[in-house]
Amino acid sequence: MPVAVIDPQWRPGLTVPAGLGRRYGPEHFQAIEPAARARLQPGPEPADPSGPLAWDLLYWNEPELYDRLTEGEPLHPDLLAWLPLDGASVVDVGAGTGRLTLLCAARAARVYAIEPATPMRALLQQKINGRRLENVEVAAGFSDVLPLPNASVDLAVSASAFGADPRRGGEAGLAELLRVVRPGGHIAILWPDDPQWFIARGFRYQVGEGALEVRFRDLDTAFACAEIFYSDVVVSHLQQSHRPIVPFELLGINPPRDACWLDVTKP
Repeated sequence: MPVAVIDPQWRPGLTVPAGLGRRYGPEHFQAIEPAARARLQPGPEPADPSGPLAWDLLYWNEPELYDRLTEGEPLHPDLLAWLPLDGASVVDVGAGTGRLTLLCAARAARVYAIEPATPMRALLQQKINGRRLENVEVAAGFSDVLPLPNASVDLAVSASAFGADPRRGGEAGLAELLRVVRPGGHIAILWPDDPQWFIARGFRYQVGEGALEVRFRDLDTAFACAEIFYSDVVVSHLQQSHRPIVPFELLGINPPRDACWLDVTKP
């Protein structure tokens, strides 16, 4: 794998697009199951639906919308080529609706897709059933409490879901990844927020070469997602191009081409 400098557009943390921040109100927290809500709202103060929890409200209230967004954001092919998937047992942490899970299933012997949001798991299970995949198991779980035995997988992966924020993993989540990966195995965090946090904990950082584009299924989907998740610049681009394709350069964030990797050694 080539060693690279930090992508100049790396994301310092999870941000909330303006359209998403306006989308939900306090009533939408009722869709979140009590155990998950207690984690997201640990204190007595009312949670802000326009802040970072807006993403969680999306997962629990509109998983289909999230799926329409992520299906247009292709992971760089280098990332998949680098992953040691062939014949491996893999856990995908924060699997969502299966962006990475389904790609792993094409090569891995077994994939455990761990996702806390029930509606997201249901949509992923529908995809698995439709493809008649027999090597994928979907389960409820949080990044710091994975429903797997010690040293039970060869590879732990996560795509744009695991980060420094304790609600997205943090120190407790990293300790849990280290618990479930066998000595000699690997942890791969794809398209990470704040890669410096991982580098400070012994990860190495790689970036795939070349530009990427967001490619939506159709123009209606592109406009719907752009108005919620992107800027007016992207909406204008779609209006002018009449094509459901957006260069990542217009989004102001790095494309999904970087990753942080850790080789797990014996304790």
